[in-house]
Amino acid sequence: MKYIFFDIDNTLVSHVNKPHIPDETREAIKLLKRSGHIPAIATGRASFLTFKTAQEFEIDNIVCSGGAEIFVRGHEIYTEYFPDEYVKDFLEISAKFPELSAAAGKKFVYTDETSGAFREYFNFQAGYDCVRPIKEIKDLLMCYIMIPPKNLTPEHGLFYSPPEGVRLELMNAFTEARNHKTTKWHGIELFIEHENADINDIITFGDGPNDSEMLKKSKIGVAVKKSSETAKNSADFVCDDIDDGGILKACYKLGLI
Repeated sequence: MKYIFFDIDNTLVSHVNKPHIPDETREAIKLLKRSGHIPAIATGRASFLTFKTAQEFEIDNIVCSGGAEIFVRGHEIYTEYFPDEYVKDFLEISAKFPELSAAAGKKFVYTDETSGAFREYFNFQAGYDCVRPIKEIKDLLMCYIMIPPKNLTPEHGLFYSPPEGVRLELMNAFTEARNHKTTKWHGIELFIEHENADINDIITFGDGPNDSEMLKKSKIGVAVKKSSETAKNSADFVCDDIDDGGILKACYKLGLI
């Protein structure tokens, strides 16, 4: 039995034309279960933005919020919030860059970005009206500034120079800040510990820079074709694009199904 952790965006869910789950990916998850394996999710999305996709696949083992939230068989076993002492710093940055700042808590996305498309996307993922203004922040798991890392300057504060206790995730088009303890791989390690599993039974699929650690440290790491170079360089091999049946083909190649 293997535990197979999948990233969501561009790994399970394609964003070509409009968000959708390729039929071949659905078939791969079904066949993995039939073969006795346990598909799981490891995503940067907060839990309330993850549950809808997880339910579609009938997956209840989830590492989300980049490792800040962990659910095992549907029960939350771990939560690590953004450090309280730096929430004020984020609020000061968001006041200077209101349309470029966002944050996620346990139930809501906090942002002063007001475009209809932004709200529609997140409400669809959550299944309810989940967008709130930043001033209403009650809890904080992750915060973002929608600026590529290469364009950050000292005026972007903790996103440019993170204080002790804050971890930065440098993505292609934005920068994310979380509690320094959290990564997807650390979340998987806590899952392994909780389930008394063997690290050699962990396989991971991903595409982004935030997947690189889990792709490198798991027994087998698979990057999809449209992955970042960082993810590709960390993986054991690169499969075809998910819209070309890449997930299903990789599962056959690995002898999982």
